[in-house]
Amino acid sequence: MSLAANKQKLIFASSVEALMKAAEGSIKPDTERQLNELRMWFRKPVEPAYPAENWAQAVRLIAADLFPGESAEDQHKKLGGKTVRQFADTFMGKAMFSAAKVMGVKRSLQRMTNNLRTGANFIETRLTTLDDNNHELWISDVSEVPGFYAGLIEAGADYISGWTDEMKIKARDGVACTYTLKRTR
Repeated sequence: MSLAANKQKLIFASSVEALMKAAEGSIKPDTERQLNELRMWFRKPVEPAYPAENWAQAVRLIAADLFPGESAEDQHKKLGGKTVRQFADTFMGKAMFSAAKVMGVKRSLQRMTNNLRTGANFIETRLTTLDDNNHELWISDVSEVPGFYAGLIEAGADYISGWTDEMKIKARDGVACTYTLKRTR
């Protein structure tokens, strides 16, 4: 049994803050009201951590509002990309992307658990390298928003030369998800 199985699954303030900033000024009042019910506000500081299920509900609410008429997976993927772009402008984001550039693509992908753990206390990953341009990434728990993680990781291509630029869901197993990652450029 993993260590994470014994803890409450939490998403940390840095992840929630980037998500809220990605949505600020762009969502309907009803969506904002529903976010407030989850204790996520635009005009108050975020809390140190939130239950993962509240964060996932916020992802679904914001994504549906920002990208209506798209599939839920595509909504979540677009929001994941928008969120990582927001996060990249923060102190922690700048530090993470600077470190990733120094380490290189392969090592950064191998350290994905550490990268995702800056935003949550329960995520574990496994990377399988198929060749220089193709990988598989298993994430232990995607909080029922697997598209969000695909968008989050794909957006790294905006900041790291040679990063994977296509991430698709290969298989789901309960809360876990396996993705294919491909570098096409």
